[in-house]
Amino acid sequence: MKLNADIVFDNLPPQFDAHMEGPKEEQLLLGRPQLYEGLEKPFKAGTLTIVRSERLPQRAYAEKGAVILCIGSSPRLKRFASSCCTIQIDGSCDFYQLFNTVQGIFDAYDSWEHDLISIIEEDASIPRMLTASERILDRDLLAIDRDFKVVGTSAHSSFSVSYAGSGMPGTQNLEIDSFDKYIGSRDLSMEQQEPFMIELLGSSTLNYNLYLDGEYAGCLTLQYATRANRPSDAPLLKMLGTMILRAMRRLATLEADDKGTMRRAVQDLVEGYPLDSVGRSLFEKAASRRRFVCMRLKLSNRLANLPIGYVRNMAESAFPKSIAFEHHRNSVVVFIDLDELDQSVPYPQAIRTALEPFVRSMGMSAGLSDPVENLVQARLYYLEANIALENGQLFAPDEPIHAFQDHILEDMVVSSMGELPLKMLCPSGFVSLIEHDAESSTSYIETLRCFLGNNMNVTKTASDLYVHRSTLLERLSRIRRELGVDLDVPDVQLRLRILLKAMELRGQE
Repeated sequence: MKLNADIVFDNLPPQFDAHMEGPKEEQLLLGRPQLYEGLEKPFKAGTLTIVRSERLPQRAYAEKGAVILCIGSSPRLKRFASSCCTIQIDGSCDFYQLFNTVQGIFDAYDSWEHDLISIIEEDASIPRMLTASERILDRDLLAIDRDFKVVGTSAHSSFSVSYAGSGMPGTQNLEIDSFDKYIGSRDLSMEQQEPFMIELLGSSTLNYNLYLDGEYAGCLTLQYATRANRPSDAPLLKMLGTMILRAMRRLATLEADDKGTMRRAVQDLVEGYPLDSVGRSLFEKAASRRRFVCMRLKLSNRLANLPIGYVRNMAESAFPKSIAFEHHRNSVVVFIDLDELDQSVPYPQAIRTALEPFVRSMGMSAGLSDPVENLVQARLYYLEANIALENGQLFAPDEPIHAFQDHILEDMVVSSMGELPLKMLCPSGFVSLIEHDAESSTSYIETLRCFLGNNMNVTKTASDLYVHRSTLLERLSRIRRELGVDLDVPDVQLRLRILLKAMELRGQE
């Protein structure tokens, strides 16, 4: 593995009492050490030359990118420091001890590079790669993908994470409190191409953004707690980032094909596209043996900049067997396997227990469908979840998670109204009742609502309205006369019930 002057300098033992001067190359271009041959030969770019001060040439030149490691002091070394990097070892030093020490530094980094490549070829485990890097970078490490999912931490990391149940091997999620702080710090730095320092999760960190095919793919973070930043950290973090990207590419190919294909197939069904032959085959094998409930999670306006992928990851973490995908750029659709829910309680309650703290804390809303017996009908159950979500937000805004069964009536009534104004759907006499109520303390509309709600039971209605039976009968007689329709006809009762319910919903809305 090629190194640079900073890496060599930072790894020299303190007993060598080293000092560095001159222009340095940050890129990893420096080869293993060479002994100076003399004969006024130049110091070439990309070479690390070890020489005693008395053997420094008088007329040789040094190319930019060369590094001279010199034992002892000499005025000639100052001259070379104007054109290349020089590292001076003060005092007496055994020449071969220094040479072997530098060789050992290169050996350690070669071993690190070999370990990283071996891990990529074996299972592309990002946590293993970060743990293997702890001995080189001597710090806690964290890798996050484009959706802010933690794809790996080093073994002794103190980053606050919680384990996820699905996704790439070893994936985790930042805990909610940590995520808020993380994304707040990261929001203004996702475009940076070079390593950068920020305060993150309670300590200073060095960060390097990862890009695949020009698109943001995540971030690699090095945390400082017991030591300061070193110049060699940035190029080494970039080198590790390159290896992490190779692992991400490999993991993408290793990801379970069946689940990925199933996700695409369900998404196509939800969006109204027919299944292809592969999708149909998968459904025949798997979908018929599983029962799901469809959930649509929608972000609030204040979370417009939140990565949708993070919400999807949290849903998949809570329900590892689920099928989840992003939808309409502001929501996530999740088909939750009912078999992984607590069977001792109704499924809406089990889902609320698992998700409500997260949904409330993030200011989101969710709608739940009825159980899905056949995923081929995924779109119908998505529509149920969407109805539950939209009506729940209108008529029960304080609750974050809404079930379709709790909002069927609202949907039926609202749908039956169509686009016509409510007044155009009323009998003319019904409008007269509304006009009466506007000028009177006695509400004919509420009387009619209570009477129909009690299945036209006069005694029960009088009790509920706290009026005498004879008073109610007189009032009902006026209502019947104003309406001009026969209240004893079931269809008339149904029409009036729908109108009254529509008025109630319009008032709530």
